[in-house]
Amino acid sequence: MPSPTLDLAVPAPPPPAAAADAPAWMTVRSFLVFLAAMTILRVACLLITPLGLHPDEAQYWSWSRTIDWGYFSKPPLVAWTIAATTAVFGDAPWAVRLGAPFAHAGAAVALYALGRRLYGPAAGWWAGVGWLLIPGVWLSSALITTDALMLPLWSAALLCAWRWVETRGWTWALATGALVGAGALAKYAMLYFPLCLAVAAVLSPAVRQAVLSWQGAAAGAAAALALAPNLAWNAAHDFETVAHTAANADWRGDLLNLDQLGAFLGDQLGVAGAVAVLLVLVLWRLARGTAAFDDRARFLVAFVAPPLLLIITQALISRAHGNWAAAAYPAALVLTAGAFARGPALVRSTLIHAGLYAVFLALALAPAAAYRAPLLGRPIENGLKRMNAWPETADAIAARARAAAAAGAPYSAVLVDHRHMFNELQYQWRDDAGLPPLRMYVLRAGAGNQAEAAAPMTADVGARVLVVHMSPRYEAFVAGDFAAFATVERLDIPLGPRKTRPLAFSEASGFQPVARTPEFLARVGE
Repeated sequence: MPSPTLDLAVPAPPPPAAAADAPAWMTVRSFLVFLAAMTILRVACLLITPLGLHPDEAQYWSWSRTIDWGYFSKPPLVAWTIAATTAVFGDAPWAVRLGAPFAHAGAAVALYALGRRLYGPAAGWWAGVGWLLIPGVWLSSALITTDALMLPLWSAALLCAWRWVETRGWTWALATGALVGAGALAKYAMLYFPLCLAVAAVLSPAVRQAVLSWQGAAAGAAAALALAPNLAWNAAHDFETVAHTAANADWRGDLLNLDQLGAFLGDQLGVAGAVAVLLVLVLWRLARGTAAFDDRARFLVAFVAPPLLLIITQALISRAHGNWAAAAYPAALVLTAGAFARGPALVRSTLIHAGLYAVFLALALAPAAAYRAPLLGRPIENGLKRMNAWPETADAIAARARAAAAAGAPYSAVLVDHRHMFNELQYQWRDDAGLPPLRMYVLRAGAGNQAEAAAPMTADVGARVLVVHMSPRYEAFVAGDFAAFATVERLDIPLGPRKTRPLAFSEASGFQPVARTPEFLARVGE
């Protein structure tokens, strides 16, 4: 029901544009047909692609075996999603990833509805279709990641927030808060949303009235209630997820990194494609006053600018991955769709994105052929190396462990020195109970990742260890932690025509780790 404190002097948001602005073919039905076709295509590609799980996906899969309110480096929603899909379809890579394409389909529906509400049917159509075709969403629909789950919740919260501003309805206010809390269970970047809403309140009297009311307090309470179990889990685990997230910022070095800033800005073309260019044009027009900076534009800009500006600052201070500002792009899609719905710009950008997506699908479905492409083969091979040949790698290690057991000298553990190897072996050996326990080498004074925290090497399994090295520079440090140590074999696992995964196998016994003194850490490179 409407708030009893509604101030009629505050202007209401503009009504949706008339339906006449859309061509006849831009119907709800045509959008839903496109949405269904893209989702089916993406699921089919998950079934067909020969690419295995990325090590981070394998880590999320391992989390999903134990449902909890938090994990070492991420909130819990990605693990819960994998637990749900694998419970139904098994543990194949496609089943692990299955939540991603459906999540992005949900985001497209929310952005379609928001664009239609703000600027009319044509803008809604272009916003929904545009989301499905921007480069960052191709990749995010093919992998199970925290972004793939946060961005749909962000998009739905954006829609609910606007409807809350329009109607002053309690349902929309509570839904906004609940979605913000749920999104933070996917990725803490969702907590940019309250900041964006505060900026929108500064820019727009209509938003300000909604936020500075009992409804705003209730929305905040709903968000806090949804996030509270994860915060309690963090409190019980020394805030390890929060600490890991803060450590990613890495503000220890130089505080002016123009090269990192340039790389981040360039990466935005890889994330948003032509939409990044259109966004710059829209913002330029708004700044010059050649486009109307009405309540709709103010609302959307408030959800674009803060994530972009914060991560641009982070890139300048230290470093930033291209996807760290992904929260800016749901609103950016709607803003650009509203600005260009009646011109050729969106047609051209959609055709460009569709063509590039076809190339992306070819790479994912036939990477071996892509490796032979002139000029692009080497960077493609390098980009996909982390998802290649993990079954062969796991089989090579397992074969050596089984041979030792058959010879009457079984290993007490398999020790690896890289978290990617640990994550992948956990996944690849999930159905093999006959192998030695898997352990992770801890190089520094404390755990720096989930593998080091969950399965560190200990003396009770250190009697006779098969050590598998992926990091040659760590071999001497590993050797120093054992009473006896000998490298027995080196092996290259082919990843493509030019790339290999070099492994070294050692046998070690008598695990006696040296003290991680400041002098030791200085040698490591701390």
